[in-house]
Amino acid sequence: MDDSTNNLMNGSDTGSSADSTPTKHAPFSPRYTVQVTDAVKDGDAIQFTVMSSKCDSEKGFVVTRVYEDIEWLHHCVLTQNETDGIIIPPPPNRPEMDPRSAENKSKKQLGNDTKILKGDEFHKDCRAMEKYLQLMLQHEVFGGDANLEKFLTEKEPPVRVKVKKGLFGKLSSAVDGARKGGHRDIDEYFHNKREWATKWSQAIKESSINFNKIVCAQYRVSSSYTHLATALIWTGANKDDATVKINKVFMKLSDALNDSKHGLEVLCTNDEKTMGLQLDLYARYSDSIKEMLLRRTCLLVEYEDANKALDKAKPLKRQAAEETKQTAEKSYEVCSDNARREMKTFLQQRILSTQESLVAFAESQIRTARDTYTLLVRTLSSIKQMEQL
Repeated sequence: MDDSTNNLMNGSDTGSSADSTPTKHAPFSPRYTVQVTDAVKDGDAIQFTVMSSKCDSEKGFVVTRVYEDIEWLHHCVLTQNETDGIIIPPPPNRPEMDPRSAENKSKKQLGNDTKILKGDEFHKDCRAMEKYLQLMLQHEVFGGDANLEKFLTEKEPPVRVKVKKGLFGKLSSAVDGARKGGHRDIDEYFHNKREWATKWSQAIKESSINFNKIVCAQYRVSSSYTHLATALIWTGANKDDATVKINKVFMKLSDALNDSKHGLEVLCTNDEKTMGLQLDLYARYSDSIKEMLLRRTCLLVEYEDANKALDKAKPLKRQAAEETKQTAEKSYEVCSDNARREMKTFLQQRILSTQESLVAFAESQIRTARDTYTLLVRTLSSIKQMEQL
């Protein structure tokens, strides 16, 4: 494995200036534990059941929330905390619940000619929401936020307004990205991290898409097993002894195909719960990293512009220019310190989380294969016994 591949996987790179050295922080301990145990459709919304308990007491809380509550929580937490240099845990995707989405999902998984509509799979949305809340609680900046505590403990949901994502805000971000995103960093460490983040973001998103394609292919194979099992049952219209005996064998083969179908469906479900959720989470996380690094680059540009303005300032405006420069310098250094610490924590967390998901993925593959093998061996034994009669 070459150095570029190692750097892409690990996010490690050589060269780091000591312009800003992050101070050491004591490990942060979450104040609450949380589980999203259930989700039910209620009209045009999905009600999620959120169970939480305070770590230093036995008191528990059970509340119901909808996706819009998560959107409002994310908005409040970000706007009421200093987030420069912080990698913000990405919120879960909006659940799909309308008939058109169900139809598109069924065609994607089972093929365009399918007439089967897959049922709601809100367990995925539960896991995604649970992971988001856990990541927020584990973060030293967001873990003690009052909005997050109210979200977990108060029966009534917060009074919210619709979060508007204006066109001008998007255009402003796009302009900043185009104008400042390619600015050469004065710190080699962050320059390398920006290059790594761009390559890793593309790689992890492609991995997530390709993994989902594999899962969809497995769903289509399981659907084919169903068609073949049904066809075997309806073979042989004659009622002579030979046909009856063959039909009994076909019935057993049909059972074996249904067992294989069930095994593939269990396999797909486990794949989505393990590596599927992991890859989707970090595909969204990659955008958070790039946004954090872009924000730091913007502060760097402002700091450099303030330095240039100070050099050109006339005596009467020099004091104001000096204050502007000091403010820009402080913002840039605080952001850099936070970013160094966040990158280190994120990379460690990513390795541990990926290892955990890979282990769960492998164990589920082995367990499902063993269970399916046991069922197929039982069917084969039944067929052999029929041949001896």
